[in-house]
Amino acid sequence: MPSRRSNLCGLSLLAFLLACDTGAGRIDQACQSNADCASTELCATGLCEGGAGACIERPTTCEDVDNPVCGCDGRTYQTECFATRAGIRLATSQACTCEDNGECVDGQFCALDDSCGNLGTCVPEPETCDPADTQQVCGCDGMTYPNQCTAFQSGARVSALGTCDCGTNEDCQASEFCNAITCDGPGGCEERPTTCPPEGPTVTGCDGVLYDNGCSAAVQGVRVRPDN
Repeated sequence: MPSRRSNLCGLSLLAFLLACDTGAGRIDQACQSNADCASTELCATGLCEGGAGACIERPTTCEDVDNPVCGCDGRTYQTECFATRAGIRLATSQACTCEDNGECVDGQFCALDDSCGNLGTCVPEPETCDPADTQQVCGCDGMTYPNQCTAFQSGARVSALGTCDCGTNEDCQASEFCNAITCDGPGGCEERPTTCPPEGPTVTGCDGVLYDNGCSAAVQGVRVRPDN
């Protein structure tokens, strides 16, 4: 006959924490916050604020893998283990989402590869950059950076390769258009093609129109959507 303990282990996570031996350390004290636990413990609950929980031992080491989670402090952690080690409850099992850098914590910025305005995720700013990387980039802040890494160090998403020359086509010569790898950020003035190959692949422009190829979009002064 299964024991009462094994039956309890089939209940909720909180019941599991309170009733089962997980091998994580002492789990015998109810809590409302970390202040109710020892300095080496975390008050584990299913909520970011309040709620009854249990004091569990924080891990001292974590496996060096990438499975980002969002802590209740607004910081993105490498894994749930790293959040628990820092004494932080888990908000979601993915990186923290953000609209701008103001929604991230110190040392992180709001990153997204293909947009200056859409929701991104809070990720760590690079600590060092390779000086051999000389590919200039245009940041979503309208500043030109030596490379992508230095843009990220400054907390800027990348809008275009090369220097920042324009915000819209009106900032370029009549024979040029303002091109970028995003639909909603600054870019560089590029010459519009005068002729294009007849073959595809077809692409969707940032204006929502389907074009025969990227060249055909450029003739009309239209950027290509980054999801093509």
